Amino acid sequence: MRCVLPVEPSNYPKGWHSEVLAGPQTGFDACYVVCSRLEPGAAGPALHQHAADQLYFVLAGEMTLQLGDYVTSAAPGTLVRIPEGTPHCNWNAGAADELHLELIAPAPEWSKVLLPAMARHIPDPESLIKRPTGCESWQSSAHFQYRFLADRSTGSAHIAVNLARLQPGGRGPDFHIHTFDQFYFVLRGTLTIDVGLATMKAPAMSLVALPAGIVHRQRNDGAEAEEHLAILIPAPAAGERLDHPVSI
Repeated sequence: MRCVLPVEPSNYPKGWHSEVLAGPQTGFDACYVVCSRLEPGAAGPALHQHAADQLYFVLAGEMTLQLGDYVTSAAPGTLVRIPEGTPHCNWNAGAADELHLELIAPAPEWSKVLLPAMARHIPDPESLIKRPTGCESWQSSAHFQYRFLADRSTGSAHIAVNLARLQPGGRGPDFHIHTFDQFYFVLRGTLTIDVGLATMKAPAMSLVALPAGIVHRQRNDGAEAEEHLAILIPAPAAGERLDHPVSI
């Protein structure tokens, strides 16, 4: 099974391009994971909506986006939550390429992902945007540091996203499984993944795709801190056990 997928936006076609990294066509029936790049002046699809929830996480550049009738911009590290039925679109008004990760769940039929929409007022649109402030506090477990970006408590009923940091020599829990699909998107450093008896390296700008029930563990064997998004789909319920230890 191919669990580590390199993401190479420099190979994308000119203008706007979205690349499906994971979805029903790759065995993940609950969601789509998409990477999109917009060159300066490029725009994504015109105002539209989805019959599903969507999240954007800005990786590089500056995104200009419209939520309902509200227009704003989003810098790297910003997470945007787009609830089902919310009219939205995005474009690149900057001077550098804009790159973002998109998560869509539950996964609609791909030919019906984009539905027509008209601008309308969205109450408190800024509540859908989690911007980095530079003074965020990290929580610590016995294994790593983490920050919650989206889960059921923030209104994200289908997708949970955490930002995780592993210092050199740091590691997550020993071998375990999940009852949900999990993805890691590596932002910096290199993450080492043991999937069963196979060991894999996931450098920055790669997606690790771990279907429900697959035995795995992760660690940082490098000399610099590693950071990644940990994406859980469907989002676990409050109080639900996340890791189920197993022995190999």
